[in-house]
Amino acid sequence: MTERRAGRRRLAAVAAVVLALVGIGAVVAGLTLQETPPQPPAAAAPEPGASPAPAAPASPAPASPVPVADPVAIDVPAIGVHHTLMRLGRNPDGTVQVPPLDRVDVPGWDTLSPAPGATGPAVIVGHVDSAEQGEGVFFDLGALRPGDTVDIARADGTVAVFGVTEVRRFAKAEFPTLRVYGNTEDPELRLITCGGAFDAQSRNYEDNIVVFASLLDTRPR
Repeated sequence: MTERRAGRRRLAAVAAVVLALVGIGAVVAGLTLQETPPQPPAAAAPEPGASPAPAAPASPAPASPVPVADPVAIDVPAIGVHHTLMRLGRNPDGTVQVPPLDRVDVPGWDTLSPAPGATGPAVIVGHVDSAEQGEGVFFDLGALRPGDTVDIARADGTVAVFGVTEVRRFAKAEFPTLRVYGNTEDPELRLITCGGAFDAQSRNYEDNIVVFASLLDTRPR
């Protein structure tokens, strides 16, 4: 996000570490003394069929009968996120790319997921923090609650308005791949970042935070 709260103290950083962000190969930096991001409820148990190494779905969600323009920006008023979106593709191993480590303030849309407002789960990912830059764009993602809204501005001048239905924290080893990435009958949205405790020994965040949202409305920008 372009403006972060100036009052947060600068914290000592550890070296950059390789983290799995919902099956996404991401290089991010942890903070040994970081101010802990908000944490949503943890999932009680893995979903049936959950994969210990989640990846993007093998096939895309069904196409919307009406073409939907690509997203260009995201606005999440409840946590002060207002930012343009970068476009993300796939890594050579098939996992979803994430924004580069030197741009933890920028979220990205997975271009192989549906465009927000099309049928299926549109996926937007962002970093939680960085050793060098501090808080990432999705640092406060776990503070969202059902009823909060997410506005996605699109290239055709329209805005897709989503309502948050659920915010959950999943252990990476028990990530419910189908629940997050699987096809849906209606337009939905997923916002994803790292979460849970930071394991200083393994230098990994232990969990992922996922925001589930459904389309409420489409309006002019």
